[in-house]
Amino acid sequence: MASVGATGRGSELARLAGLFDEARAGRPVTVLVRGEPGAGKSALLEAAAGLAAAAGFHVAVGDARGLPDRPFAAAGCLLDRLPGPGDQDRAQAPAPGADPLGELVERARRQAARAPVALCLDDASRLDTGSLRWLLALSRSMPPARLAIVLAARDLATAPGAEFAVAAEVLDLTGLPADAVTPFAETRCGVSLDAAAARACHELTGGNPALLLALLAGRSGSAPAPDDLRPAPGAAALPGAERWLGGLTRPALELARAVAVLGADAEITQAARLAGLDVGETLPAVDELVGRCLLANRTPLTFRHPLLATMVTERIPAGTRAALHLRAAELLRDGGFGATRVARHLVAAGPLGLSWTVEPLMTAARRLAGEGRTEEAAQHLRGLLRERLRPRVRAAVRCELARLDGFVNPDRAIRLLDAARREAEDPAVATDYALDLAALLAGCGRPVDAVAVLDDTADRIGPAAPGQLRRLRLHRALVRVAGPARLFPERERPDGAPADEAGTAGAVDPPDAPESPHSPDVPDSPDTAGRPAALRAVHAVRAGEDRAGAVRYAREALAAGGDGGTATVLWYGCRTLIHADELTEAATWCGRYRPVRGARPGRWTDVAVDLLRATVRRVRGDLPGVIEMLAPLTEPLCTEPGASHVLARLAVAALIEAGAMAGDTDTARTLLTRWGLDGEQRPRQDTVGVLAARAVLRSRTGEVPGAVEDWYTAGRMLTELGVRNPAVLPWRSRAAHLLAAEGETAEAARLARAELEDAHRWGTPRAVGTALHAVAMTETGPRRIELLDSAVALLGRSPARLGVAAARLDLGRALGAAGRTEEACDAFTAASAGAESCGARPLARRIAAARREMCPTEERETLPATLTGLTPQELRILSLARDGHTNREIAGRLFVTLRTVEFHLSGAYRKLGISGRRQLAEVMPAESRTPA
Repeated sequence: MASVGATGRGSELARLAGLFDEARAGRPVTVLVRGEPGAGKSALLEAAAGLAAAAGFHVAVGDARGLPDRPFAAAGCLLDRLPGPGDQDRAQAPAPGADPLGELVERARRQAARAPVALCLDDASRLDTGSLRWLLALSRSMPPARLAIVLAARDLATAPGAEFAVAAEVLDLTGLPADAVTPFAETRCGVSLDAAAARACHELTGGNPALLLALLAGRSGSAPAPDDLRPAPGAAALPGAERWLGGLTRPALELARAVAVLGADAEITQAARLAGLDVGETLPAVDELVGRCLLANRTPLTFRHPLLATMVTERIPAGTRAALHLRAAELLRDGGFGATRVARHLVAAGPLGLSWTVEPLMTAARRLAGEGRTEEAAQHLRGLLRERLRPRVRAAVRCELARLDGFVNPDRAIRLLDAARREAEDPAVATDYALDLAALLAGCGRPVDAVAVLDDTADRIGPAAPGQLRRLRLHRALVRVAGPARLFPERERPDGAPADEAGTAGAVDPPDAPESPHSPDVPDSPDTAGRPAALRAVHAVRAGEDRAGAVRYAREALAAGGDGGTATVLWYGCRTLIHADELTEAATWCGRYRPVRGARPGRWTDVAVDLLRATVRRVRGDLPGVIEMLAPLTEPLCTEPGASHVLARLAVAALIEAGAMAGDTDTARTLLTRWGLDGEQRPRQDTVGVLAARAVLRSRTGEVPGAVEDWYTAGRMLTELGVRNPAVLPWRSRAAHLLAAEGETAEAARLARAELEDAHRWGTPRAVGTALHAVAMTETGPRRIELLDSAVALLGRSPARLGVAAARLDLGRALGAAGRTEEACDAFTAASAGAESCGARPLARRIAAARREMCPTEERETLPATLTGLTPQELRILSLARDGHTNREIAGRLFVTLRTVEFHLSGAYRKLGISGRRQLAEVMPAESRTPA
């Protein structure tokens, strides 16, 4: 039976068993078990001895370590350990002048003639030359010779060992496979590992059994989590380090320390400078560390296994380790290796009181947060807080840390920021905390509390700090402008102006007003830059009368904020550009703020950017793109404490709307219920977005009265905020479509014409075309055709591909009703292509149904019954896939995106009940015709 130590070596044991069978049949077998230290060579040798004994071999097991320093010591030891009638041989010594090698070889052959013999020797690299020559001679025995020789060694590089290695069957032991780590930990260490913990163990050790034992030492009876397995700096030294590090020369040890401190992929020159070695010392040290299996045999330098680096690091005294990290940070800084690598060493070094460390730590924290590496970013910021910082710098760091904390635990971040705000004596520091606190409160749906914090801070700092008062007033205005209006009941200013203007008084003048002589001449701080222009852009959008002015203010706000501007400026600036159909420009600004797409968000700013990107895709009609972007984003948010955050709910609302329009109403309904959006919604900044998404879902599932009510409620809230611009939300046209379909033409016409009037004032083809489409549906006969034709032309000049497809559907129906069948079929064809490219399956099905009803059906009649439920675009794509074209080739042929092809293929597979391309030939015969 195999030993417990050979756990996970099933394939090697099977190979050894086969070789023993050959040896027992009379063919001599030689085996060399090689591998790095701790790979399990000794355990496998022990298991091999057990296999041989079970197969009827006489087994002799030895270890070259500790044998006498004389010729043929190992040979004599092994022969003496063979059982049976070898006692006479053992008693006889070679005669004087006899050939000892020949005598020992003959003695072993006599033993093998009596019974199969297995000689198993560990640590064979220490063998004396005579014993190696003896083993080599035995390995060359001619059959029949029932002999098996199994040696274990890191390597046999010198003669005659090298000759033995060439002739032997070599078993190169690598680490245990990942799926063997769990049983190894259970049987050898008494530790239970789940799949994630087993992966972490394998990542740290490469599956090396000795390293696994060192990592899991002292954990018997436990079930550690993956993070618990990663040794922290300063932890107790891991057992077994001497096996790897003992006997290293001074240059090799210094170089190993340098590589461990620098981390993965250390350049030789960097490591040499950090170790204080010249080239003449460094290169031999590299070879020594590679030969000892500490470093991988490649450049840049890296340890064979991460746990080896940990072993080296743990043996460096704390003061020396801090000095090495500081020196590494300086080397990387001077070499231009980027803030992230520099900051990692500064955090490891600890507080050093050096002024130059602030910038790389802050830059790295923001970059890591943007990549979704929130914990690392927070670690950098906490490292900064351990330094002696000026009050404003300390406040900036604490606010940045609160933004990260506010994403995972908003309540805790709110408490910490409020406590810091109250303790701050410097007006600028108090304002810093107040602005971040107010932003977090407003984001959590508590705008009234946000305004109260800003007002309280303004009262505390008084008129002696006009610059800070301006910052507070600007932020207060931006909080109030987001609404909802009913949370801020109108109060009269001393001059009689309504409260909504009072909210921005002193913070920003009306767009057409000259500079106020009462405003102090205070320069904008970085977080103030862009906010006045952002407020003007918001007012211009809401008034809906000056699109060019709104775009100008948005550009001014975004430019003033720069790449590092506030999330508020980004949000209002980009939304203004989206309302004005300047989509490319909006997407460009999003890319500047968050260049890494698809990264897990670490701050609410990241969610805002991804939501803006999804909004751009939604305006363009890219429903699969919206779902692709928001589905991974909203799933983790649902379980976070920040699930009630305004941005989280808006992201879910956008995902619900896109899912409903793409035909996945079940998932959309589940999201609606799971997030608690199916009941009555209290007034919040996100309520309009939630109501709009719910109205779309209800209209797709036949709940028309509920959908109409949601549109009316959203409209009332927008009206309370003073928003008439249909580019913000065309709620009147959406409601008009539903009312017209229910026969309430008069009310539908009133809503649609009111929206058309406002749309003309704003002036974008999308807004005007959308309203004109709704007006057309309240008309009949030639007038409807005329208006629909105009709507199609206008929407065709806009980015609203989905709106064009819907208008073309209604135009085709109107043309068909007027007997203009050929024109109707052309409209349906264009509408179908648009709907398919947008991933709007319900719309595509309605178009297909209208087309079947009004257009010649000879093409459809040739299709098998199993394919009649597919849309024309699905049939085209499936046909090309059946013919062997790749997804990319199909996209090129049909002039659509790769994502669109994947979207339609998955939908078609689901309809046909198949799992992939291999089954296409069964359900879609080659002779099946597809629409042109």
